[in-house]
Amino acid sequence: LIEKMLQLSTNKNSIVLDFFAGSSTTAHAVMQLNAEDGGNRKFIMVQLPEPTDEKSEAYKAGYSNISDIGKERIRRAGEKINEEKGLEALDLDIGFKVFKLDTSNIRKWQPDYDNLEQSLLEYVDNYMEGRTDLDVVYEIMLKYGLNLSYQVDEFIIANKKVYSIGFGMLMICLDNEITTDVARAIMEKVKELEPESSRVVFKDNGFKTDSNKTNIKEILKSGGIEEFITL
Repeated sequence: LIEKMLQLSTNKNSIVLDFFAGSSTTAHAVMQLNAEDGGNRKFIMVQLPEPTDEKSEAYKAGYSNISDIGKERIRRAGEKINEEKGLEALDLDIGFKVFKLDTSNIRKWQPDYDNLEQSLLEYVDNYMEGRTDLDVVYEIMLKYGLNLSYQVDEFIIANKKVYSIGFGMLMICLDNEITTDVARAIMEKVKELEPESSRVVFKDNGFKTDSNKTNIKEILKSGGIEEFITL
């Protein structure tokens, strides 16, 4: 039924949004229809992590909430469609990413005015505890309005971890002890990837010295990268 509805209401490049995804029937239907008509439809599934009944078969199988059921269905449906279509499915995109709505990864400045010195020390690292580099990377992508389906590649450049989004459109390094060698190596990688334009983001307290930060800005600017941001 959902597949028929999509046939009548979408074109081959539509984005299909389901705010009450449940077990992700809509995602399954989108992939099935793409396999049948060569479409390139994309889906966005939204579902609260509503707990499953402890007596249900889903709970016993290890799915503690409805979102987990949906994710597993998308995986299995994609594999099954690929298997059934064989060579016809070579160009079929069955990949997906999962995001969880949360607070910002960057802490707001909320000092204890009775102990400002301690507050300053605590905020030297302004990232929330328990967050990963990729959490921060995707938040930066959101703030720049970049498509979350863009490819995110990870490179080791001058012994530092650097994330490249959209083949060099955005370069992010959240490591510490950043020196001018890292900036030069990033410039070389950007030249290799050849994006139309590029911007670079570093962690504000990640530079080895203040002079390194100043020099890095000038190095990037001389290489045609005007947008240099620290968080």
